[in-house]
Amino acid sequence: MMRLNDREKQILKAVIQEFIDTAVPVGSTQISQKASIDLKPASVRRIMATLEEKGLLTHPHTSAGRVPTSLGYRIYVNELLKKSKLTERQEKLINQTIDAYDGDVQLFMSKVSAVLAKISRQVGIIVTPKFYEAVLERIHLIPVSSTRVMVILAVKDQQVRTILVEVNHPVDKEDLHRLARKINRRFYGKTLREIKNSYPHLMSDLKSEKSGLVRFFSRTADRIFDFSRYENYWLHGTNYLMHQPEFNDVQRVSGLIQVLEDKDHIFHFMEKREQPPGIKITIGRENELAEMRDCSVITSTYKVGDIWGVVGIIGPMRLRYQKVIPVVEFMASAITRKLGMA
Repeated sequence: MMRLNDREKQILKAVIQEFIDTAVPVGSTQISQKASIDLKPASVRRIMATLEEKGLLTHPHTSAGRVPTSLGYRIYVNELLKKSKLTERQEKLINQTIDAYDGDVQLFMSKVSAVLAKISRQVGIIVTPKFYEAVLERIHLIPVSSTRVMVILAVKDQQVRTILVEVNHPVDKEDLHRLARKINRRFYGKTLREIKNSYPHLMSDLKSEKSGLVRFFSRTADRIFDFSRYENYWLHGTNYLMHQPEFNDVQRVSGLIQVLEDKDHIFHFMEKREQPPGIKITIGRENELAEMRDCSVITSTYKVGDIWGVVGIIGPMRLRYQKVIPVVEFMASAITRKLGMA
């Protein structure tokens, strides 16, 4: 990371905090008038010029004032930031949302993203855990009628799916139990993704068994182990983007909203934020999606059993990082605590 002397750090921090507050390019006179800055405008101006040469500040060609660059924000977040504590109201709002969980995951996720948006005044987002990475504990095959079988997939720490399968011939209860034992011996401890990708191969030596159930289940494995509809995300607060000066360009904000509403883009973007677990902050050009190059994204991971989900906020680079980062961290810990007990 770039080396700055104490004066440069002091001025960079002051400029960024002023710009966060005002959204207006910052001049040297504004900074010199701050009680914590014991410098004349000319001295501040020289330091700001040096910071600009180092790529930490820039100035719009229509203004003499400076604004932070992505790199400037990065140094601010990494080296100059002192995180705030959550207010009593914020903690209460988050805890009430978490404690209201009654098993309805979709409603819970929706409320979490809405609360994040409300507290941060930015876009709140939460991505469900990737159930494909869950580890199988047991498959149960239960006859419901002569030609219908209930398949229950139980994974470590939670049961995630029950599905009814129509079998094209009458099934015997004992045949089903034998098949379930064979499947469990071969697939115990594997992830659902591994099972989905290797089911036909790993069961191929059993296709000749007389009941025909192995052949049938091999043909329907894609459906049984299809968890794509379980991967989802909830997003609230896009209306807050409209009130940000950075997004007063209709074309710019509409492009961003289109990306946020594109499931494939969001999952691809968010899955890279799962590892390593913990807080992750990307600023401006650090975001790979062109439409998000004017944004900062702050996320943290939460855990359900052995699988990870992602929760966070998306807003302009001009975020109140010291306040937003603790909110995201607190929310992720609260979700882990609640869903880990559920």
